[in-house]
Amino acid sequence: MAPIGKEAVDKIRRDHEHMLQLIERIQSLCDQRDKIDVCTGCHSSQQSVCHSNVEQLIRAFVEATLKHNLIESMFMEGIVPSAHRMAHNKAHMEIAQQLKEIRVVFSKDGDGIHAIEGVDRVQKTLLAHFIEYDQQLETLLTPALANS
Repeated sequence: MAPIGKEAVDKIRRDHEHMLQLIERIQSLCDQRDKIDVCTGCHSSQQSVCHSNVEQLIRAFVEATLKHNLIESMFMEGIVPSAHRMAHNKAHMEIAQQLKEIRVVFSKDGDGIHAIEGVDRVQKTLLAHFIEYDQQLETLLTPALANS
């Protein structure tokens, strides 16, 4: 059985913190973004190190985010009203699509700067999602604490 109430809310908050930390790490990988528009502006040895780091952290971020979305969906099952659950899961699918676009573009052009810019956009989407959906989810899960 899925944890409910405080356990679920604590897990959601820990996941959010972890995702935001991964975003910060990805954003910190390139200190040239204010000077150049594409990775080809960097020395080739730096490009290969950067490319590998960007790829690895984006993969970790995508996995953490998709796993978190599944966990939230599991927490919602049987507790959260259908309308919220459907809208929330639709928002998860939109985030997943943004993540897919980052991976597809990065695999084609290998440009870490463009990938980091994609992560910047996902960060904005996630922060809005946390406010629009997850705060309400926390409120809906918290009364479940009294029934556990």
